[in-house]
Amino acid sequence: MQKYPFQDMTLSMEERVADLLRRLTLEEKIYMLSTHQMPVERLGIGEWYIGQEIARGYVGREPETVSTVFPQPIGLASTFDPALMLQLGEIAGEEARYYQRKDPKSHLMVWGPTVDPERDPRWGRTEEGYGEDPFLIGEMTTAYTQGLAGEDPVYRRTIPTLKHFCANNNEKNRGEQLLQYYAAHTARILLPGI
Repeated sequence: MQKYPFQDMTLSMEERVADLLRRLTLEEKIYMLSTHQMPVERLGIGEWYIGQEIARGYVGREPETVSTVFPQPIGLASTFDPALMLQLGEIAGEEARYYQRKDPKSHLMVWGPTVDPERDPRWGRTEEGYGEDPFLIGEMTTAYTQGLAGEDPVYRRTIPTLKHFCANNNEKNRGEQLLQYYAAHTARILLPGI
């Protein structure tokens, strides 16, 4: 039963989001910064989770989760094949959809692909990125993201969230830069209109 405008599917996404943000308290907005979203029962919003590892295919958290796992992104970049990356994104996105149907609380906001340049193997975790060439990173990331999201202009297969976009693999003041970035952008999300 529809009670609020943000639940009205005939309204635009912008209208629905604006309505929801007006109704959430500051405390409720702050709680939504976590990866585990507690329910907001007064608004009919159930519990849900943000994030599912997807950088090399859908990676299930439960032992009984069976999914297709691709080579590490650095290996995928070695194919130099954006069309293949699009297909792999579609496969991973469909698996995310399958598991979301089994457990509607999670799995559609996915962590990936990784977009940071991997310039020095001593940094660790360099297998998660597509290498050091910005053009190749952009081509592979774009294709994989398009496959994950799908082509429908309204209903996305998944919502890819680019990993390590800000301040990763930065040698100087990494933590301070990250805090400044999030402080500047979080206020606009939590307090629309500022």
